[in-house]
Amino acid sequence: MKYKALGTFLVFAFSLAEAGSLKEAFEETSLSGFAFGRFTTNGGNDGGGSRFQFRIKADLTSGEVNGYSLGGGIFFSQGSGTPDKGNNTDNDIQGSRGVRTDMSGSDVFNISNLYINKSFTQTKTKVKVGQMNLTGPFTDKSVDRGIGGSIENSDIKGTQIFLSGYDSWITDDIYIAAQASKLPNDTGKKGSGIGNNLIIGGVSGGYALDDGAIHKLDFKLYDLWAHQLIDYMIFGELAYKYTLAEHTFLKFMGQVAATGVNPSARFESKSVFLNGYFANKVSQESFTTGPRQELATTRGLYNIQASIEVHKFYAELGFAGSFGQGYAALLDNVGGFNTAGKLWNGSQGHGADGFGFLGGGATKGTNINALYAEASYKLSDFVLGLDFAWVSGKNNYPMLTAGSNHANYVYRGWSPAYPSQKKTLDASFFELTPSIAYKIGKKITAQIYYASIFGDISLNRTRMQITYNF
Repeated sequence: MKYKALGTFLVFAFSLAEAGSLKEAFEETSLSGFAFGRFTTNGGNDGGGSRFQFRIKADLTSGEVNGYSLGGGIFFSQGSGTPDKGNNTDNDIQGSRGVRTDMSGSDVFNISNLYINKSFTQTKTKVKVGQMNLTGPFTDKSVDRGIGGSIENSDIKGTQIFLSGYDSWITDDIYIAAQASKLPNDTGKKGSGIGNNLIIGGVSGGYALDDGAIHKLDFKLYDLWAHQLIDYMIFGELAYKYTLAEHTFLKFMGQVAATGVNPSARFESKSVFLNGYFANKVSQESFTTGPRQELATTRGLYNIQASIEVHKFYAELGFAGSFGQGYAALLDNVGGFNTAGKLWNGSQGHGADGFGFLGGGATKGTNINALYAEASYKLSDFVLGLDFAWVSGKNNYPMLTAGSNHANYVYRGWSPAYPSQKKTLDASFFELTPSIAYKIGKKITAQIYYASIFGDISLNRTRMQITYNF
């Protein structure tokens, strides 16, 4: 299996070489992606630290020759967007001769993608083979990657059918958890790729229910399977949109995710942390005197949302909850779930506080409730926003280092990859986040926000960021 994807890739590469010259293949190359620079500082009783972070993701796609095209991309990341106690900006600029990856597993420069595309003229079908980003509602399409192939078809009007398979893969959340592992015998930080064969398939579409497209129905239905790891990971979405006029609509949406973890689950990986995750979860995450942090094999999430836009004003109100033994029902900590709030579902770099596979909801007997709202108003080139969230439940919420040593907190266990360092607790809290974004033309956005969490947790984050979209 290890060489199947590479072999298939080379066959397509030779086909491209015979189809035409390199000049012909690259003369219509297109560029997509983004670059950003940000400064983040955490505060409050349960937060601390400041960091700069810079990131570039640039993907090139050549022009087609006989339906073939070549895709490739670079990824650069330095610094962190989730600082912790003791972090500061002193070392956020590295030597002028390049990035030294031994400083942090997040400091990297990489050829992130390299694949062959094939488009067919007689059918609306595209095939991709090589190293590529994982796509689907379970993952983050910007940073989660795999080696394999995918096929998309849209012959049926308004409907897209998708199927992909990967021999080796990794999500960014899982990668960071493996690289950040503080296990005593995990000093080598060997490669953390995952070899459990992965298959993702789904169908999505959008249909106008009348001639004027005033009433529109959208849907998604996906499933994911990973050999001896995930028996099923189902995602469904149904949305109805009523358009009154241009930039004026009312929308109702429902989302659900259900995951079954294999009873004999294990990671096929050289990472010490991943290799022993399932066997050692109870012993590494449980206190000597406290509840056993057992694995949740059935996990579920649902999300109900209503949104409205009236010209320059937008607002949404929703509720997200869970079912099953836990709520870690996605591979990424957000995936395709649409909620509001900028801190409650993203204070940890390795996705432990989200809906991700190794997050707080991976523990048996956990659940989460989140009532959220968002409002924004466009004022010339400015966008003024306000996010609100109320989170509660037996959520096994992971704390940063600053919040893991309070005598009056009732902690539940240890955070994954951080035994004896970062703790978790069942927390109820609010988030309130005002923000301002300034759009400089169509490609550049400058943003600043102040996110504050209060209740059982006291944590705040200030972030300033400039983003350029290619």
